[in-house]
Amino acid sequence: MTAPARFRSRLVAGLLALFVGFSGAHRAYLGARWWPIYPLIAMPAIGLALRADPWYRHPGFFVASLVVVVAMIEAIVFSLVSDERWDARYNVGLARRSQGGWSNVFVAIAALLIGTVLLLAVLAIALETLFLPAL
Repeated sequence: MTAPARFRSRLVAGLLALFVGFSGAHRAYLGARWWPIYPLIAMPAIGLALRADPWYRHPGFFVASLVVVVAMIEAIVFSLVSDERWDARYNVGLARRSQGGWSNVFVAIAALLIGTVLLLAVLAIALETLFLPAL
């Protein structure tokens, strides 16, 4: 006997990816099998980075930042996908249907802003570390 399928909201998936994407909570919410990959990569990487001095120049920081940028991209994709495609993938056979709205657009905008700032900051630190001699 299988459990009945539950409705999965684009807004909830987008918010989870936006705020706790490093933990894979958005993928767990969607029922993905490999969701633990996110924390298995991000947590040890940032843990190793925090032990280094300076922590923001450690390779673990860059790996953990990459995981967060991927989660921001997923937040944007989840928020902007059409209702029909979302329901065809995550709400198959359910009577309840997704309804898009401005809240999804605001989540996508926030993810785009946060992801862009993080990506540019990490890129600046990486290039500075690569091209400037250690002090």
